[in-house]
Amino acid sequence: MSETQRSWFELDNAATIYPYSSNREWICSFRIGFIMKEDVDPVILRQAVKDIMPRFPTYFVQLRYGYFWPYLEKTDIVPTVEEEHIYPVLPTPRWYNEGPALKIIYYKRRLCIEAFHGISDGGATITVLKALTAQYLRLKGVEIPESDLIIDITEEPKIEEVRDNFKFFYDKNKKAPGKKETVSYQHTVHTIHNYNRLFEGLVPVEDVKAFCKPRNITITEFLTAVFIYSLYQNAPADNKLPIKISVPVSLRPIFGVNSMRNFSLFTNVGVPLKDDKSTTVEEIIEGLRGKIKEGTEKEVLEQNIAANVSLASNPVVRVLPNGLKKHVLKLGYKNGQKKFACCLSNLGVCKLPPEMKEHIDRMCVFLGGPRSCVGCAVNSVDDRLNISFNVASKQTDAVRTFYKTLADLGMRVHVESSDWE
Repeated sequence: MSETQRSWFELDNAATIYPYSSNREWICSFRIGFIMKEDVDPVILRQAVKDIMPRFPTYFVQLRYGYFWPYLEKTDIVPTVEEEHIYPVLPTPRWYNEGPALKIIYYKRRLCIEAFHGISDGGATITVLKALTAQYLRLKGVEIPESDLIIDITEEPKIEEVRDNFKFFYDKNKKAPGKKETVSYQHTVHTIHNYNRLFEGLVPVEDVKAFCKPRNITITEFLTAVFIYSLYQNAPADNKLPIKISVPVSLRPIFGVNSMRNFSLFTNVGVPLKDDKSTTVEEIIEGLRGKIKEGTEKEVLEQNIAANVSLASNPVVRVLPNGLKKHVLKLGYKNGQKKFACCLSNLGVCKLPPEMKEHIDRMCVFLGGPRSCVGCAVNSVDDRLNISFNVASKQTDAVRTFYKTLADLGMRVHVESSDWE
């Protein structure tokens, strides 16, 4: 049987931890969606979901538990297309029952996919979202021509899309990084049960580029520096720990594959900070320049792939039954979380055909993850950068400092929130 026609799939190397680290208070999921220019028609959207299902076999799956490992079982059950009625990226009973491990959500002009991270990452989910939205528009009578920007849903899935590319590119001769990573300051908030406050900061891309270009820094480096500064300004006065941000890096362009599963690694970056909070944002920007690039060089990434795959392939780990493995991997996950304060994920520019773009206002991305943390996601369509945060708390000091810092640096910032006070 072809790899693409299998009825079940092993979790990819990056996904292994997610079933063990989730619980009924939070699940490692994320939301990616478009704000359309017209209200979404749920009947047409349901048909569009049915139409794209055969093209993405590793997405329309159920999480199952074997004796040794969880796995993904392909399903013909169509995900429920539902109008939004709870806060985004919150766990719901559907994550734990017989339904697919993703949801299709709409509300007025909003069309979103919420996916369990065990299926895939944001880079692949954008591909699915674009295919779904293109098919939705076609069913509404919009002519969307074939384009390299939209995957062809009539094609058969490709091997590189469904395989575990971590294992495929694993080189046992690569040595794992020997440097032991230090712990980071932990920015935590007082969480509220079943609550998630969303912020979207819309900034002209030209404003950000005008700031970054003369300083020879990337947009990701700049926003990471501002995030560090915001956490630094709101940290307790007695904090002595470094503040590090975890930045995911897509491996697809680096290794030249179009994986539809998880194929990203994380690099944790930070800079020395003065205890009296006198370090300026400009000093943090200067100290961060080039650090993300250091962690994303191919040689470093190959070493990290080798470390992750060899750990999961350890004979002792492999033979542990699920009940014991859960405690071991959850402990490893918690130790990993201590190495950074928060996550910033830059999904880059979402490129769309002009025939499709004229029906879309903007893109939105929100991260799931530990409820006590603050997640930041960045994306852009055309000339607007959307910098979003989700916080499971009324405590939003760091978010407010972030947007204020951008404004203080001369950028035009328009902020929208799901819960103004």
